[in-house]
Amino acid sequence: MRRFEVLKCVCQCLVLTVTVSPLLSQATSGEIPERSDISERYKWDLSDFYPDTTAWEDDFQQAEVDIDRLAAMQETAFQSADTLLSFLNFRETASNRLDRVFAYTSLLRDQDMRESNPRALYDRARSLYVKAGETTAWFRPAFLELPDETWKNWKQELPELQVYEHYFTNLLRQRAHVLSSREEELLAMTGKLAAAPRQAFSMLTNADMKFPNVLDPEGNEVELSEGRYGVLLKSPSRDFRKRVFKEFMESYLQYGNTISATLAGSIHGDVFRARARNYESSLHAALAPDNVPVEVYRNLIATIQQHFPTLHRYMEIRRRELQLEKVHIYDSFVPLIEGDPPKISYDVAVATINRGLAPLGEEYLEPMREGFESRWIDVFETQGKRSGAYSLGIYTVHPYMLMNFDGTFGAMFTLAHEMGHSMHTWFSQHNQPPIYGDYPIFLAEVASTCNQIILGQYLRERAKDNAEKLYLVNEAIEDIRGTVITQTMWAEFELLVHEEAEKGAPLTYETMSSLYSDLVKKYFGPSWGHDDEVDGYWVRIPHFYRGFYVYKYATSYCAAAALSERILAKEPRALEEYLGFLKAGGSDYPIEILRRAGVDMSTPAPIDATMELFSDLLDELETLLKVSRDSG
Repeated sequence: MRRFEVLKCVCQCLVLTVTVSPLLSQATSGEIPERSDISERYKWDLSDFYPDTTAWEDDFQQAEVDIDRLAAMQETAFQSADTLLSFLNFRETASNRLDRVFAYTSLLRDQDMRESNPRALYDRARSLYVKAGETTAWFRPAFLELPDETWKNWKQELPELQVYEHYFTNLLRQRAHVLSSREEELLAMTGKLAAAPRQAFSMLTNADMKFPNVLDPEGNEVELSEGRYGVLLKSPSRDFRKRVFKEFMESYLQYGNTISATLAGSIHGDVFRARARNYESSLHAALAPDNVPVEVYRNLIATIQQHFPTLHRYMEIRRRELQLEKVHIYDSFVPLIEGDPPKISYDVAVATINRGLAPLGEEYLEPMREGFESRWIDVFETQGKRSGAYSLGIYTVHPYMLMNFDGTFGAMFTLAHEMGHSMHTWFSQHNQPPIYGDYPIFLAEVASTCNQIILGQYLRERAKDNAEKLYLVNEAIEDIRGTVITQTMWAEFELLVHEEAEKGAPLTYETMSSLYSDLVKKYFGPSWGHDDEVDGYWVRIPHFYRGFYVYKYATSYCAAAALSERILAKEPRALEEYLGFLKAGGSDYPIEILRRAGVDMSTPAPIDATMELFSDLLDELETLLKVSRDSG
């Protein structure tokens, strides 16, 4: 399971100065609306899961029966090829039902995290998920005790078992890290404990934490929120940006010791599980399920460090163009154009995405349009709604997407990004059996980033003037900075704090902030200005509660850049191979799936190529800035 209305096209080319609708105006000014204030067409339709919670309750009870039956099958599962196949088939049925039960409550909770009943349903579903893990923990060690010759004979005797070849080969690969049945059961029983730090952080930051109001440059009160923070930091008013940053970070930093405790708990959990399974380190344990060599992680960090001069050059361009002594964090996102950043309504954004992704072909566009038209998406920020954006997909229901659309171009790119996740899920699940219907985490950000890159190229090619193209080139640069460079910095931070934990060093707010501060200064160079609040910026990053996840954003962007370049250049078989990548699901190791699509992530080459693209975009940025100055 993974975390994701089209109107008639209103213009033949993108117009940045589109009229702002009332809903769009609410996105960045005044009070955040309640969910009841939003039109139904902009809210996801959860009836595709269940018509109501009574129907959910019926499925929940059946899932409990399924788990009991799975437990009873322990005695017979390995008696013969037939009993093994019977167990695997029923496990898929039970897993699909349980995924449905759990996913529904997750979406219901995220609509408004203030409401206690959806949270209670979610907690019940999560407990059932943990119970299912405990109940089936015996399976992996029992299979690994099976003589290799027995498995070989069974799959020849019963051809239906051959679909599980990769699944069992992957299990055999990890034999040294699979424990006894009782030990596996005990580890499975820690599931709710492992999730506790992440849940505590989520409830604190999404439900309990309150952000203050700030006065905008016109004297209007604006309520701060996670969803609005990134938009407001693009304001042309430096004084306003600084106040937004300071007030926003103060809301987090007042809980600095609490959040450092939740993150430390999550990290210590990673270390515990790695040691329990006899891995060399928590990094080895995190990369093992995807069969990704540790060198891929370390090569990413080393390669980006080799390109620091290019990033430092960008910071110097910013410093010079904004006429600053130093670039502070609240200066690092504002577009290098005069005036306010462009706005775009949700409906125009949808129409633009439909046109911009045309190079992906009708086979791709048809289900994508269905997603936009059939209420797969919860669009706007509302009171109590979970921040950020995601795509969630399970095998028996179409994908769903959570958005907090704020009327910016960044939000349009986020929408395209999440739709990429959803299409990856859709193609995987329509072309793979349930056992491979979920793609490996290492691949999770590739399709989403391909959408962003292809959309960005479409927009830049159709820019109506120098100012519009300047904005879009700057956005492409920011995309690489945010997705490749910053995520690599965060990946290095994760590595450092995990190594500290493995050495037995205390993980306090002060020690983690010191590590983060040093990294920021190293990555962003001599043009960067120091703010004390940046030292603790790590406290607001939810991805750190999924150990060693953020590096995948960087590697995925580099893979996506290579794949999208092939598609846009119309290389022979490029689109066919890309669709094959989407359809592969989890049927092979992720490095191999990408290699078949035309990119080899086991080498630094895709990372170097992405940073060379970053340098080329800087060249174009400087040219456009010169034209802008000369014409002004």
